[in-house]
Amino acid sequence: PRPRPPPADTRGDLDSVIHLAKALLGDTKAFLELLKSRFPAEGEHKLDSLPVLAMSALELPNIQASALLPRLGSDLLRYQRLLEWLRRAGGALRGLEPDLGALRGRLERLRGRLEHLV
Repeated sequence: PRPRPPPADTRGDLDSVIHLAKALLGDTKAFLELLKSRFPAEGEHKLDSLPVLAMSALELPNIQASALLPRLGSDLLRYQRLLEWLRRAGGALRGLEPDLGALRGRLERLRGRLEHLV
């Protein structure tokens, strides 16, 4: 029998996923500010449901990627569906199509990278 190849080092792939996720978060915040400027709403609105990292950076190596990545993938799929819903929302958002397209593109790259890891 042939010897098994050494396991692939996924650290580079995980770093790429983290970089893409941070960039997606930045794009999402910028898009939210754009929406607020074009469609002002009364009162203060916050995204309280966004996840928050409840640990220090020293604990990051202990995260079990095998349990986390599928959950992240399903959350990103929901986000992709929301962006598609916004795209189909109608005429009021037509001017935001380039921004929505950029968000969708980054989201698809991140989902593709995650599928590669899982």
